[in-house]
Amino acid sequence: MRSPIGSPFRPVSIAAVCLGAGLLSACAAPERLPDAQYTLSERQSLLLAPEQRLSLTYEGADDTRCPDNARCMAPGRVAYRFTLRIQNVAQAFWLVPGKPGFTSPALRGARVELDRSFDAPARGMIEAKPASYPVVLNMYGT
Repeated sequence: MRSPIGSPFRPVSIAAVCLGAGLLSACAAPERLPDAQYTLSERQSLLLAPEQRLSLTYEGADDTRCPDNARCMAPGRVAYRFTLRIQNVAQAFWLVPGKPGFTSPALRGARVELDRSFDAPARGMIEAKPASYPVVLNMYGT
């Protein structure tokens, strides 16, 4: 059997090229990110994979909980804002207590979620929100 270009068709050499390309891509694939726990302050960044310029920044918290000296129809919640950056691409996401975590292909199969034992600082009075909202999160491989 001849190929359209006139050279003999070699199924063995095509298979070898495909196998070699598959092995090279597997070797080039980055390793899994390690399981870890992080405590972050607002505007703090973590460099997760320097070779890819992969970082995670804790931007801050949005607190809609009812203040201690007010009557509210709904209890509200604290939501934590993050930005995942890989080179020049940024992806924003939120973590909320009691809700599923966040996954992204950039995280190499890992999942980011709030630590289950973490409690947000008390809301306080209307005029006196907490000065800062530190956060504790876990990263788990899947």
